[in-house]
Amino acid sequence: SYAKINLGLEILEKRPDGYHNIYSIFLPITLFDEIHFKTASKFTITIELNNIEIPIKENIIYKTIKLIQNKYKININFLHIHLVKRIPIGAGLGGGSSNAATTLLALNKLFKLNLAKEQLIELARQLGADVPFFIDPKPAVVSGIGEIIEPVDFPFDFDILLIYPNFSISTAFAYSLIQNLVQKEPTNYKKLVQSLKDISDFRQYFFNDFENFLFPRYPILKEIKENLYKLGAKFASLSGSGSTIYGFFSKNTTLDGTLASRFQSMLCLKTNILK
Repeated sequence: SYAKINLGLEILEKRPDGYHNIYSIFLPITLFDEIHFKTASKFTITIELNNIEIPIKENIIYKTIKLIQNKYKININFLHIHLVKRIPIGAGLGGGSSNAATTLLALNKLFKLNLAKEQLIELARQLGADVPFFIDPKPAVVSGIGEIIEPVDFPFDFDILLIYPNFSISTAFAYSLIQNLVQKEPTNYKKLVQSLKDISDFRQYFFNDFENFLFPRYPILKEIKENLYKLGAKFASLSGSGSTIYGFFSKNTTLDGTLASRFQSMLCLKTNILK
């Protein structure tokens, strides 16, 4: 169950349903959660976080199972689901959405539902705006509230460093901070990616609008971004609505020694684009 980062995120107009349209490039990365599906004597979901196991009921995996159970009348009484959590929660990395999509794919297989990709995407839409992307995670320009997905050729290769500041930001809270939004036409990201030659050009063209609203509230995020540039990042940005900041580095850049001193007590994860 893979994570994603956002390259550029433009917040567009507010819709009649209260959501904002967005425009962003979603890049799947190699950081993942593991979800194990086993037969058991009764239905249970457990989550393993920092080697601690917690039984859970109300989470997106449970919601996904309920959706499929109600629609296709599957018998889940003997299903044990164990989630090993590696993607930080409330981090702007799409962990929950990815878990929902992976669960849909697994149930489709386990219960031989034979649902086509389009049907899975339709179900994914009912679970959350970012869930459809994770049905087949490939670099894509994502718009609407996240449900319009247009695959994009992304020929760049680099190492990614994720810095999670050990606090989460809820998406709803991040959106509640938005004010005085300037109406604009979205940047043509597809054309942009085709025309740019090097990741150091990204800095000029890609910006996450949430930084305008979140950095004044959480100055540490701005500091992390600046520190990534000081370490030699070619590009650095907030992912999603936070709280993770990532940096793109040339392949095989050695950082280990300097990391500890700059990002004490924060979670630092190295990852790459999922190929």
